Amino acid sequence: MNTKRLLIVGLIGTMCMFFTAKSFAQSAKITLSPELLIPFSKAYNVGIGGILEAEWPVEKKLGLTLATGVETLFPKYDDFYSNYTFLPLKGGVKYFVDPKVFINFNLGAAIGFNDYGTSFLVGGGVGYKFNNRIDAGIRIEDAGTSYAALRVGFRL
Repeated sequence: MNTKRLLIVGLIGTMCMFFTAKSFAQSAKITLSPELLIPFSKAYNVGIGGILEAEWPVEKKLGLTLATGVETLFPKYDDFYSNYTFLPLKGGVKYFVDPKVFINFNLGAAIGFNDYGTSFLVGGGVGYKFNNRIDAGIRIEDAGTSYAALRVGFRL
């Protein structure tokens, strides 16, 4: 393949990626979700958090997600400095099994505060879409410690 053809193919590929990225960026769905965290570790009592998630539809039933927020697990004993507070940075996929029921899977990092450091984050869950503005779900995640998260999402 000569250089001119390679340049033309590269230019066409770059333009296709630009237009695809632009169309996905315009169709992102943003959701804000307060959460109740139920830790599986005996060291923590309960937790709270909030997640901001963006979802880009890839197909009718499949979407790619990016999410961040702040989550805190509170210890069983009154020691303020042992709260596990972290900033999750995660990407994943969301698949609609039915128009109202979805499953999701996430991978990322949990950036800890209070000298906890950064941990690998992995999780998945199920959810139910009530309408175009509200959904709810439960997911199991491990971000240095395992927990279940009960969430209600409000589309912005």
